[in-house]
Amino acid sequence: MNEPEKEVIQGNEIDTPMKRIDIIEETLLKEDVLGFNPMVLFVLDDPNASQKEIENLKTKLGPDIFNHLFSIANSAYHGSLKMGQVRHFFDVVTRLGMEHTKVAILLFAMHRLFRGDMETELLYAKSFAASVVGRILATGLGFRDDAARKIELGCLLFHIGSLMMLVYRNCHQDADFHVDADFIQKYQSSLAERIVQRFQLPDYLFEMMITRDFSLVRMGIDLSGVVQMAIATVEMSFQRFNNRLVVLAPMPSSDDDGAITLGAIIEEQFAAAGLRKYLQVVVKPSQSFERHTT
Repeated sequence: MNEPEKEVIQGNEIDTPMKRIDIIEETLLKEDVLGFNPMVLFVLDDPNASQKEIENLKTKLGPDIFNHLFSIANSAYHGSLKMGQVRHFFDVVTRLGMEHTKVAILLFAMHRLFRGDMETELLYAKSFAASVVGRILATGLGFRDDAARKIELGCLLFHIGSLMMLVYRNCHQDADFHVDADFIQKYQSSLAERIVQRFQLPDYLFEMMITRDFSLVRMGIDLSGVVQMAIATVEMSFQRFNNRLVVLAPMPSSDDDGAITLGAIIEEQFAAAGLRKYLQVVVKPSQSFERHTT
């Protein structure tokens, strides 16, 4: 059971944790802090938005976010080998999906604010790593592509409450409002819920973020369970291998004649996100290798 909010008198106002979350949310989502007016993202929710309206978003977001999204959309991970390279922002949104585009924009905007802080950088890297691991797990477990994309998005957004609180702590807190580890642990889910609602993201994302148990359905694992598996896998790897996701995966060899392997696709995806240093791909022996037993 959650503890009741404690009211503290600050001047003539009553201070509660929810009011403090209000401050964090409104401070970080100001246009002069975020780098763009977050209201522009609502064009992505408009089913009647024209290609020109969506294309015009790139000038409002700025070149760094624009280039980041292009790199992600043009990676083999998102189908560039089959569908070709994207050349327009409208095509980026079409390939990534409206919801994924909004989340990627928000996370990368936060990333600009906390550059130089290792704790926040690691949380951002873990979120991205979990999104890749989650999609791979979902595919391997036989989930359909639409379910795999939900899992990927749930992993990507999983730490958004904690991430934003850390950004606020490092850039904006003052003597009257100190964001400590206890406050983050207790209230990060409340801020995450605010973000899901504010940006009109699907409710299933918040359900994934607040589920902390290994979640099963009658005959197997559900989407939240796969998210938990991905988060735990990344956390274990970062703890064991000096803040890196270490994967054993096939990589191209001189005999592959340009073949694309899963290891190369993962490597390219991390590089596109500017997170290559948080990944190590250990080359997996050839599938034709036979293990002899006595």
